Amino acid sequence: MPRFQLRAFASNERLHALGFYSGAALLSILILVGVLKLWKADLTVPFNYDGDGILHAAYIKGTIENGWYWHNSFIGMPTGLELYDYPAIDNLQFLLIKGLSLLRPEHAWVLNVFFLLTFPLTTLTSLYVFRRFNLSYVVSLLASLLYTFFPYHFLRNEGHLFLSAYYILPFVIMVAIWIASGELLSRDESKGWHLHKANVIFSTVVCVLIGSSGIYYPFFSCFFLIVAGVSASIYWKNLRHILVSLSLSGLIFTVLLINLSPSLAYVYKNGDTQITKRGPAEAEYYGMRIAQMLLPISGHRIGVFNAVKRRYNEGPLMTENDSASLGAAGSIGFLMLLGWLFHRKPKPSKMNLDGTHVLLDHLSILNLSALLLATIGGFGSIFALLVSAQIRTYNRISIFIGFISLFALALVLEGTYRRRAKSARARTVFYVFISFFLVAALLDQTSKHYVPDYQGIKAEYGNDAAFVSRIEASLPANSMIFQLPYIPFPEYPSVNQMRPYDHFRGYLHSKALRWSYGAMKGREGDSWQKRVSSLPVGELVLKLAFAGFNGIYLDRYGYADKGAQIESEIAHTLGSEPVISGDGRLVFFNTTEFNKRLKEGFNEQDWQAKQDLTLHPLDLSWQGGFSDLEVGPGKAWRWCSSEGELHIDNKSRRTRKVEFQMSFSSGHQEYSDLLISSPLISEKLRINAAPSAYAKTINVPPGHHIVKFVCNARRVDAPLDPRNLVFRIENFNVKEQE
Repeated sequence: MPRFQLRAFASNERLHALGFYSGAALLSILILVGVLKLWKADLTVPFNYDGDGILHAAYIKGTIENGWYWHNSFIGMPTGLELYDYPAIDNLQFLLIKGLSLLRPEHAWVLNVFFLLTFPLTTLTSLYVFRRFNLSYVVSLLASLLYTFFPYHFLRNEGHLFLSAYYILPFVIMVAIWIASGELLSRDESKGWHLHKANVIFSTVVCVLIGSSGIYYPFFSCFFLIVAGVSASIYWKNLRHILVSLSLSGLIFTVLLINLSPSLAYVYKNGDTQITKRGPAEAEYYGMRIAQMLLPISGHRIGVFNAVKRRYNEGPLMTENDSASLGAAGSIGFLMLLGWLFHRKPKPSKMNLDGTHVLLDHLSILNLSALLLATIGGFGSIFALLVSAQIRTYNRISIFIGFISLFALALVLEGTYRRRAKSARARTVFYVFISFFLVAALLDQTSKHYVPDYQGIKAEYGNDAAFVSRIEASLPANSMIFQLPYIPFPEYPSVNQMRPYDHFRGYLHSKALRWSYGAMKGREGDSWQKRVSSLPVGELVLKLAFAGFNGIYLDRYGYADKGAQIESEIAHTLGSEPVISGDGRLVFFNTTEFNKRLKEGFNEQDWQAKQDLTLHPLDLSWQGGFSDLEVGPGKAWRWCSSEGELHIDNKSRRTRKVEFQMSFSSGHQEYSDLLISSPLISEKLRINAAPSAYAKTINVPPGHHIVKFVCNARRVDAPLDPRNLVFRIENFNVKEQE
């Protein structure tokens, strides 16, 4: 064929492929519009205005307003929020979010559009992978759309926004198959062992992308790559394949560490608050269940199927693994792969030329490996026990299993198509069958319950927006608002009727206000909020005034009495009535006038001193051999081994005069020596089992100070307690003398 004809042929092929991919993306969008009834939606109102959905909206708003997500100067007041202790390291997704925000810097719009884009993106990437393995367009389109519209996608939704963005995973499985089949590393007589350059470059890019996609997807990706490398090394009897898989896994891990590096550096400098400390038992609780994958979805369109699933969900350990359903199509592929493990394979010389048998071999190994890792009581539980419990929700591997299962189903359909559809009529029949199969499978995988309550959410969202707008209109720009009840951030359960992250509602609707909620748990801002919110209302209002807060925001859902008592006390203290939201849930007290009257009683120097002392209270930390605080009737105590330390931080600019009050005791009747030493205080006390009262007034200069305790008492005999118990401090109290 002449060169110009070859170019024309290649150009036509590219145009044909472009048209097909564009059509597939458009079809996925049309299906999405139908499933979610998007004609009823308002893209400026989030689809999910609850729990983690609100958290992700706050992340996105913070990214828009602060440049990136690590720091937010509008929440966590008076210190602001630093997210280094709780990193959302999905930097690939944040780059897309950042790009969308340049088009329209409105958090709800960006949130919704990003979520909707994950559907056509998933269709395109999975379609590309299926086509790379020479599946026909029609079969590839079927499998791609079914993978795009898995129940997992809708059930994760905007609540687990970055888990919904699983469009890179098909590439990971493709790379794993390349490793298993020798497509990355192969041998020929002339070159010996060599890498396939194009595939290696593509695999490297995939590893960089997946390494920037959170924690779970990189972890599972490394697992599949290593399984593929082991499988190839066993088959080819050469360790080079496992070295290739380990190299790519190492690349993923390296990229993950790079993305985590700001957090690691921050924790190294400031200490670890262990916010996300997990226990091995959580791998059991959040493990995968085969029944959840194979049973119908919750809320199935067919009543009998829905009843069966509802009855099963009444059992134990029904967690987010309910989102793992594969649907009927995925379940068929999953069971086929399990059966393939026991299928008698033909000799290689008699295998079909298109490589279907080999692909099914690879897919079945990956499928079984995932099952053994993630199932409750599987190897994931052992990993959590012996290596790290930070990976706990193993059910999330189901989206990998879903792709593998649909791949197997697509291979079988492709084989049928090639064997049977020889004539135009046969092909037409096959296309009609595929169309009906697609519609039936989509109906099976989706539910009317996946459609957000657009009108209800819009009404609630609008009510909160109107309320915050009234607050903002009454205050100067950058005013600080203190939110009650005090709720730690992040990962804190519901408080009465308040759902997690509900306090972010105020921030989401404001433009120039700063809010107290969102201070990182275990850090200075959180400690300050906890201490202040525990004060009697009269003292609380004074402290907030000295700290510069201009208002108190109260969520009635956070109180058993709907906030009646604390509202009454705040109103009495301020001498004013609050503003109440349209639905009666939210309450706001403007403290500007109260603060103004209070400030009139101080000169500027005294006011600044009050502000400094209020914003920077002494920070006390019991370290070394000291145990956590224990509480009993009428007293609180803290055990210590033979040595312990009290760390005192004075972050103000002034020397603080404070009185320490406490009692000391050991576990024995005979007397022992207790030495207290530091530049601030030096004492030698005699203690025994009877509590010995102690009080001391000291001056604490600005800076960090350590008070050391050393006791020579005998260890307490407590066989069931693994701690080294020597002495204890009871009813510790510190009073600051101004």
